[in-house]
Amino acid sequence: MSVVNLTPHVVTVVDERSRVIRSWPRAERPARVEAVRVPIPEADGVPAGVPLVAERRTRADLPEPREGVWFIVSSVVGSAHPERHDLLVPSDLVRDGRGVVTACRSFVVSGSPAPVRPEPVGR
Repeated sequence: MSVVNLTPHVVTVVDERSRVIRSWPRAERPARVEAVRVPIPEADGVPAGVPLVAERRTRADLPEPREGVWFIVSSVVGSAHPERHDLLVPSDLVRDGRGVVTACRSFVVSGSPAPVRPEPVGR
């Protein structure tokens, strides 16, 4: 299997001791989703003067799915393409002392629901 990073950042996966497992260079042409925002009228319960908008996101210009290839994308891009099952979204982010993301510990497979485990009997 091959992995292609479509984000504008180096993506590094680390283990629980922060040892690097694998790293992928940033994309020269990252996949992006644009947001179109339209103002909407005030709503009940929202303080007067607080602007509200409706937002519609575009779809990213992603490569076609290819057998044996995974694509690393942002959570926004992954959310815009729920039909794709070849997208990896960095998860369990690791941050430095200033709060800047430096790595992740796992990926979420876009478009794949989490398996539901039945509750043990007696709980």
